Amino acid sequence: MSQVLKEFSDQNLHRVFPLTDESGSLDLTGSFTLPTSLITDIYLCIPHLPYIDPEKFYVSNVTIRRMFIDVYIGYDDPQTPLPLGVFKNIETSAALHSKYEFVPFESQTQDAYAPLFHMSGQVTIGDPAESVKSLGSWNFSPIDNEHATRISPVRVGRGLLNVQYISVNNRLFTGNVKLQEGENVSLDVSSHTVDGVLETVITVNASLTAGSSLQLGSDEDILTELVERFGVPIRTINGLLPDADRNFSIIGEDCTTIEQNDNGVVISNPCATPCCDQDPNISNLLESISNMNLRYAQLESYYRAASANIVSLQNKLLVLGSEV
Repeated sequence: MSQVLKEFSDQNLHRVFPLTDESGSLDLTGSFTLPTSLITDIYLCIPHLPYIDPEKFYVSNVTIRRMFIDVYIGYDDPQTPLPLGVFKNIETSAALHSKYEFVPFESQTQDAYAPLFHMSGQVTIGDPAESVKSLGSWNFSPIDNEHATRISPVRVGRGLLNVQYISVNNRLFTGNVKLQEGENVSLDVSSHTVDGVLETVITVNASLTAGSSLQLGSDEDILTELVERFGVPIRTINGLLPDADRNFSIIGEDCTTIEQNDNGVVISNPCATPCCDQDPNISNLLESISNMNLRYAQLESYYRAASANIVSLQNKLLVLGSEV
């Protein structure tokens, strides 16, 4: 079987196929004709849509450099003026009948033709030696047979057979791309038929903890789970909302200071602290007050004794006055 395929490719080194027989393959400047030995086979897998015509695919440009060749694929429709993608970096020293994969460009349209930029394909390169003789960038157009490079519709199949690329943050990833579950994330795969086509759905589920059955599909789900696990959080203080970082700031004013300890906040007033009790002037003042209190006590004692003597003398005088 492999020998038959090799002979098939060898025969294509000397005929127009896989382009249509009517394709003249002359570039728009009339300076270069695409050698039949460059492309010995090609296969395009296009979207399975009724308005996509397999007869409108063609080679829109061939860029030939000393080391590499790029083959661009276009679609003959005003809605898709730019190439759909490219067979890129074909080595000019590659072995006979080497194969290269199609690299689609990012979608250039937002209409019904956007699926064209999701197609895949493979090209078999014959002998690029003849092409290397004409370095440059050569454009073709299906406007007439002379400049046309239409791809034979028998080499264009309907139905995307595999994933062409994955877009993440506006970057396209092709080749072997692995989807891997991260922490507290699970990937669930299911398949069902839509309009007679088998469709595979990969659902990404996230949870607060590994193995949780809760799917965090909305802000309400997250808040409900947090409250259930950790209680109702503080949302305002005296009706005041936190700052943009969800923080509340406690600020001391006048003589009030705010300090942190291991598990809380210490609010103190250093102005009310007896910070000057070691001053000698205070000690002298306190001693003077103590002496004054002592003298006051002595004066009060003298006063009480004198008052008692006066009362006794008054009583004696009253007795003498009554005897006269």
